[in-house]
Amino acid sequence: MQVYKIEHWDSPRCIAQAEVLAAFLDVVLPDDWSNFAEKLAGRRNLSAHVALDGQGRLIGLKLGYERNRGVFNSWIGGVAPEARGQGIASALMDAQHVWAKEAGFRGVETATRQPNRAMAILNLKAGYMVAGLDATPGEPTKILYYKGL
Repeated sequence: MQVYKIEHWDSPRCIAQAEVLAAFLDVVLPDDWSNFAEKLAGRRNLSAHVALDGQGRLIGLKLGYERNRGVFNSWIGGVAPEARGQGIASALMDAQHVWAKEAGFRGVETATRQPNRAMAILNLKAGYMVAGLDATPGEPTKILYYKGL
């Protein structure tokens, strides 16, 4: 079992580390992350919780921002394949929720693509309620969740 620590990164640090975050996301959620820094720059109250291994390497991420007044959007994240099964995703989610509550948010929203069963289970175990579906044509269906803090 690996040893890891969790850190909170505020908006300036997230933006400064955009390339590192994009490279990590490309491993855990392959996609086009070329304009990731621009996407981060436009987010209010951007916040990341990261898991770092004993050598300081990024092995987990939970990134979000303020979507609506009082509601934090847990936007994107993942755990490195070699670090899965150690409770890192749960620990990151817990840390994010504690931070969001302390920051004054009254709730957290998130979405998962329908085939992501592990994340759906984690969301339900963490107390999220299914709030709806996003069935945008040409994209995977997303399950929408909300959790009051």
